[in-house]
Order: sequence, then C-alpha cells, then structure tokens
Amino acid sequence: MKNIYTARLLTVISCCFLMLSSCSGSSNEGDTGGTDDGILRIAADKTEMLADGVEKVTFTVKLGIKDVSDESTMNLILVKESGEEKLDYGVRAFSTLVAGSYTFKARYYEGGAILSENEVTVVAKPVTGGVSYYHKLLGMQFTSVGCQACPMLSTTLKSIQTELPGRLAVASFHMDFGNVADPMNIAATNNYRTNILGNFSGLPRFFYNLRKGTQEMISMKSQIEEELQNELRSYPASCGVAIESTFDSSSRTVSLTAKLTSNVTNTYRCLIYLVEDGIRYFQMNGDDNYVHNNVVRLIVSTSLNGDRFSSEVQAGQEITMKRSCQLGEGWNSDNMRIIVSMLTTLDGGKTYTCNNTNECKLGKSVDYLYNE
Repeated sequence: MKNIYTARLLTVISCCFLMLSSCSGSSNEGDTGGTDDGILRIAADKTEMLADGVEKVTFTVKLGIKDVSDESTMNLILVKESGEEKLDYGVRAFSTLVAGSYTFKARYYEGGAILSENEVTVVAKPVTGGVSYYHKLLGMQFTSVGCQACPMLSTTLKSIQTELPGRLAVASFHMDFGNVADPMNIAATNNYRTNILGNFSGLPRFFYNLRKGTQEMISMKSQIEEELQNELRSYPASCGVAIESTFDSSSRTVSLTAKLTSNVTNTYRCLIYLVEDGIRYFQMNGDDNYVHNNVVRLIVSTSLNGDRFSSEVQAGQEITMKRSCQLGEGWNSDNMRIIVSMLTTLDGGKTYTCNNTNECKLGKSVDYLYNE
C-alpha cells in the first residue's frame, strides 16, 4: 500500500512540474515563438479595418521577447510597389482613407539596423456614402529674403496655382537665412521646421498638408505637381471647411468663425493662418522692390497643430470655432487672406496633418466646397 501511495505522489509531482513547464513555455511562445532568439517580429491587433480615417490598426514589434513598439529607434515601413515609405519613429498605429491592401514590416536600431523577418498585411475596406468634398491642399513654403534660390520656388507655385485654380492655398513662412535678417520672420517658422517637418536646414523647402512626404521638394515643378496628385490620391478629404469673417477697421480687429462638417465621426483640430500678399521688400537674387506673396503674418490658433474642437465631430453635423485677433502695425488689410485647415491624425496621435483647407479674403466669407 505504501508503494502505491508513493507512486501516486510521484505522479502528481511530475504532472505539476509538467504543467508549470507548459505554462512557462506558453508565455514565451506568445512573445517570440518560444525562445529569446533576438529576431525582430511584427504583429497587428487586426488585419482588416474600414478606410474611414478613424479606425486604426495597432502594431506590436518585438526583438525576441523584448517589446520595442514604443521605442524611439523603431519605425514601421509601408511596402509599396513604387518603393518603401518609412513612418515616423515611434509610430505604431495606422489609419487610412483609401481602401486597399497595405503591407508593413518593421525596423529597429540597436547598435545596427535590424529588419523584421516577417511582414503583416492589412486590408482597408471601402466606406460607402457621404458627401464628396472638394479637396483644397495647404502648401507650406519655407523661404527667406536671404535665399538666392527661393524666388524660383515662388514662381513654380504661382504657375501651379494658375494651372489648377482653387486647388492650392499657399502659406509662406519666412526665416533668417545666410546671415541675412528677414523682417517677415516669425517664431512659428523655426518651430515648424525643427519640431514638425523634419528639422531641415536648406532653403527653399515646400510641404503639403503638414506632411513630411518622401521627397525633399525645392523648386522642381514636375516633382511638386506629382506630389500634389499623390496627395489628392492618397489622402482624400473626409470633411468640408467654411469661413465667415468680419473686419473692424477702426480697431483693426478680425473676428472669424471656422466651420466644419464631416462624413465620419472623428476628432479634428482647426488651424488658422493670416497671410498677406503684395509686400515689397528686398530679395536676394531678386531686387530691392521684390513682391512677396502669401506671407504668414500670424498663426491665430494657439497650437501649430491646430486647436481641438470642444467635442468630437459627429458625422453629418456642423461644428464651429470662433477666434479674433488684431492686425499688426503696417499690415495691409486689403491684401490679407484667412486660411483655415482642418487636421486629423492617421497614426494614433503622433502627428497631425491637414484633411482639408479653405481660404477667403479678410472680412469676407466662403462656403463649403463640393465636387461637381
């Protein structure tokens, strides 16, 4: 009898040991496939989503059993037929407004670049219905009176606006350059340059919709036109923008209302610029009476990424934001415009880019724009 009890006890102990081993192995299996092998792998919380610009896929990237998803040296790579597109470091979420199939891999730097051994494909399903909003792009030009090549970019942008009227609202940000002080320089220019648009150094530079893009656009017309079409194709508008404004000439006060309607329930930010045309001042490689247009005089919004609306924007409903400001001394109100852009995020809040833009003369108004 004693031998029977002993045998049973040994059996129970062996089973417990096997269960503990199994539980331990199961945890490792979920992390890296069983061992801390130092291989980089990417996984997604889902492989299907709606292409509504709101629903997102969140990725997990692990080096062996180490989760590196949120580390500053990890970035996702979108694999395209035309080449790879690197997402910003630390971005682990993806949304889109364009239906299709998207394949991702991951890159991590730890003493050297490591690429994931696998890829993940996500299918974005089309969304039907909704209003067809006309998509007007925000073009951000970075320039200086001390930049010899900058007039060429201005000429290119004017030509594109002539050929595609109403498609592009240009905001020109001036900065000191080449040991030449620029009187149209504002502090926001350097903040955009260093903190949002990749800390570039040379001038001129051009960006669409607060997006870094995959190419450095300087002044080549064909390249800027190609990127314009890519922007329209890859990032369609899901919202419309309207503006109402008044101007009190005695107090030089601008009062404006930015309006938004959307096809989807989403969180939006509102970005407002005051720009001035027809400023005559010296320009390197120009003359002493060069005409500077689209000059950003003031960012009315409190944030470079726009001000958040008081509540989430519901699909099909209108929401508004009111702002007021005073014109600076020497600003010509007759030559000024208001540019309003509505921003969203497609990467879980790491960055914000313009979904749609509209503009009007100071003291005037403009309604929503729709595709015919």
